[in-house]
This record gives sequence, C-alpha cells and structure tokens, in this order.
Amino acid sequence: MIIMSLQKFLTKTATLEINEPLLMALELMSYGRHPYRILVTNGEGKVVGIITGRRALEVLMGVRGTGMAKKKGLRRTLEEAVRIFMDESHEIFLEDVGIEALLKFMVENSIGYTVIVDQSRRLKGIIHEVTFLERLRGKRFNASTGDFMSREAITLSSGASVRNGGRAMVEKRVRRLPIVDSEGRVTGIVTIGDILRFILSEAKAQDSLELDIEEISRMPIEAVSSKKVVAARPEEDLGEAAERMLDNEVSGMPVIDAENRILGIISRIDVLKAIVSVVGIETLKAEIDG
Repeated sequence: MIIMSLQKFLTKTATLEINEPLLMALELMSYGRHPYRILVTNGEGKVVGIITGRRALEVLMGVRGTGMAKKKGLRRTLEEAVRIFMDESHEIFLEDVGIEALLKFMVENSIGYTVIVDQSRRLKGIIHEVTFLERLRGKRFNASTGDFMSREAITLSSGASVRNGGRAMVEKRVRRLPIVDSEGRVTGIVTIGDILRFILSEAKAQDSLELDIEEISRMPIEAVSSKKVVAARPEEDLGEAAERMLDNEVSGMPVIDAENRILGIISRIDVLKAIVSVVGIETLKAEIDG
C-alpha cells in the first residue's frame, strides 16, 4: 500500500502495451509535454519494460544494430511491436518505499525518475525529479550553477546534418545538443524529441510512411533545431536555474557567458544532485516532504 508521504509525489505517465506499434511510442513522445520515456506493460497492467527516445532514435536512424529502418523501410519499422525495441526497466520500486531511498537512488545513479509498482508489479505511477524541484521553488542555495555544470558540453556545429546530431546523441548518451558557430557561440539547440517529431511529421506531411529515412537524415540540423535557447549564466544560483528549466519545461540547458559562448551544460538531475551535495539528503527530504 502506498504510504501517504509518497502518494503526493506520484504522477501518471504514458504507457504502451507490448504488442502496440513503435509508431504509437513516437506519437506519445511528440504530443503534450513530450515524454521522453514510455513504460511498456502487459495486458494486466504490469510493467515489463521501457522505451526511451534514445532507443527509438537508434532504431529509426540505424545508429546501432542492423539498421532495421534502412532494410525494412520506415513504415514497416514503425509497425513493429514495441516489445522488440523495449529495454528492461531497472528503476522500479515497490509502493512502500520511502522518499529518502528514492532521492538517494536518483542522485547516486543520475536518473531523473523512478517507477512505482505494487507487489504484483502493476504500475502505480512515476516520480520525476521535476516533482521534487517544484517543491523547492523560491529557495536559494548559495551555490552557483557554474560550479556544478558539466564542463565537457557536447555540441554540434552549425550546418551539420540530422544524422550527425542523432548519432552524437546516441553515442554520447545525451538528450540535447547545443548548436554552436565557429566561435563557440550558441545559435540553437536540438533534442532527441525534436528529431523524433521531425521524422514523424515529415512522414505524415507526405501522407506516407515510405519516406526514405536516409533522405531525412541528410537534412540540415537547422531544419529540426530550435533557435530559442533556454540558457543559464554560471553565476546564477542553483535555485534560479531549476526554476528556469521548470518554467520552460526543459530537462537541461547550456550555461553561457555574456558573449553567448558555451561554458557547460546542466540538467535537472544535475541540479538535484548539486542541491543534495550542498544541503544534504536529510535536509532536502525535509524541504520537499514538508
């Protein structure tokens, strides 16, 4: 039975059953608040796996494996059952787990979500780092974003192809790539979700799923990316950075200097980890549980 302190953090999440097509995963990832991951359940509501945007991108662009989309075509690949592509979910906890244990797991593993199930493994809900950060709105931690950002920001050069971007995100295991000019100034940003939505919209615009995936891959990244870049400054407090990501519904953002040159990148889970390192997990638990 879900303990009361956990109930208030649970949110509903998008799910697919194991025999539903990959196309439905892309559609779920392309609408609403654009969920990055979709839980896969069996006919009884039990969680049996997960499919992420990165996994879908691997399949569609043939970045790894046998290149199913190139061999079978886009239509047949999207019609394949999602069970073929799903991964095992290792972020599953029983509903009687405590908030402190979830926080510790997320921080230690740099994972921004946990899946909550009952004793029969039936889905009860999901807990995101967003839920915790929302409860910290207005708080400041006397710690600067620049001290906790990743300084090895992976970027993409202006004029690169969609395939260049997709390959980089899959191989480097990142969800977003700032696009920079020859002087390192940020000119745009692209996410895995942007590329997946582009593939889906291009196919639908031509009223056909037979569109050659290679043709899509050769298109310039600017056809996919956003020129509106939500960014942080290194001197900003962690609380300010968290609020900007929440307000703009982004999971991460580049950190830039006054000349718009990239200095690093920071994600929501980076912020949560940083706050724990500053105030301690017990204090954080008290803040969000109160």
